[in-house]
Amino acid sequence: MMTPEIAIIGGSAAGLTAAINLKMRSPEKGLLVIRNVRNTVVPCGIPYIFGTMKAVEKNIIPDSMFEQMNIPILNQNVEDIDTDSKTITLQNGEQVCYSKLILATGSKPLLPQMPGIHLKNVHAIRKDPDYLEQLFTAFRQARNIVVVGGGFIGVEVTEQLARMDETPRQLTIVEALPHCLMQAVEEEFCRDAESQLRNAGITIKTGSRVEALEGDDSVKAVRLANGDVIEADLVLIGLGATPNIDLARQIGLECNARDGILVDEWMQTSGKDIFAAGDCASKFSPLTKQPSSVRLGSTACTEGMIAASNLFGLQRTTAGAVGAFATVVGSICIGSVGFTSHAAKQQGIEILTGAAAGPNRHPAHLPGGIPDMKAILHFRREDGVLVGGHIRGTDATAEIVNILAVATQAGLTAEQLATMQYATHPLLTASPSAYQIMMAAEQVVIQRGH
Repeated sequence: MMTPEIAIIGGSAAGLTAAINLKMRSPEKGLLVIRNVRNTVVPCGIPYIFGTMKAVEKNIIPDSMFEQMNIPILNQNVEDIDTDSKTITLQNGEQVCYSKLILATGSKPLLPQMPGIHLKNVHAIRKDPDYLEQLFTAFRQARNIVVVGGGFIGVEVTEQLARMDETPRQLTIVEALPHCLMQAVEEEFCRDAESQLRNAGITIKTGSRVEALEGDDSVKAVRLANGDVIEADLVLIGLGATPNIDLARQIGLECNARDGILVDEWMQTSGKDIFAAGDCASKFSPLTKQPSSVRLGSTACTEGMIAASNLFGLQRTTAGAVGAFATVVGSICIGSVGFTSHAAKQQGIEILTGAAAGPNRHPAHLPGGIPDMKAILHFRREDGVLVGGHIRGTDATAEIVNILAVATQAGLTAEQLATMQYATHPLLTASPSAYQIMMAAEQVVIQRGH
């Protein structure tokens, strides 16, 4: 029997970050990471396997970096956990005895209950390098690919499929909402992204719901609710993820299918000495304090760090899932945090909006310059607190969204963002006299009469 003091089940973003944090804080404590795949892939890098990297093995986190930190990784499935004796039983019959346990079992693709969902060549994105190898081969052989779902997964994978050496004859995205990416970014930026996708030769069918997948053995077509039929020899389901709570439910932890394993602000589960972090764990919005469905690698890493720091004494609490996103579509970068104007309305939040666009360099003709980097910021009318931020620009977009993520987590107001001091440089940023965040926030300060 193996007897590490700490066991971590799950070897992706939350699990590995927790392990690193534990080695930094308590290098003397025994530790074991258990994962059910041969290697850990970079989760957010998966779409870029197909077009940019052109190989699954180029998107692997090397185990050597963890071996150097004396973090052992065991590739095994977990069959059961006896929470009374604190014993984990592995698929090969071995047992692991722990003192503290972190569940980081992640998520699994959300697959709708529709006719034909189990046909051959109907796939989803899974964080398993062996499965991704099979998917890569299938993509190379397919001529007509339909991607169901126009969120980040669907858009990023489809955009990368258009860059493959063996480009399919027809690539189609089917999205039920009026625009791709609409759940995360403002409609104007959704239209910008769709324009980039169409320029790459991708067909987009928005406002369209898939009714069934058709075929005898393998998928042959996608039938839409309006009666249209799209030829398809491969279908990729990209409708998001659902928390992987199978093991947690088996051992009696409090959880539900929508939210995941129920955890408190310290990432503690209902089980003694058991914490959970990442996609498998429940989350809340810092803006509404209500349950949140945000599941991101960055959020998982933060939660893994929090869980690890609380194992031997409660020290840190989570601020909630702010939902900071960023992506690249064609030649533009788009990012967001918090609510869109539509989502704020659904939540019953009355907002004031400021928008500012302009060059991302000063003067604009400097290398890397574009004329129209834009910020759209939403603030709660009653108190001026930031509730949503959206950026369209170049490769600095994600870092600007990070500013807004910090502001959202801290509850900063339009007044504070308008008067905040920003680092600027002609070759790196917009002018300090026209910095987009500052100018968009100032518009709202003026609207509020201050």
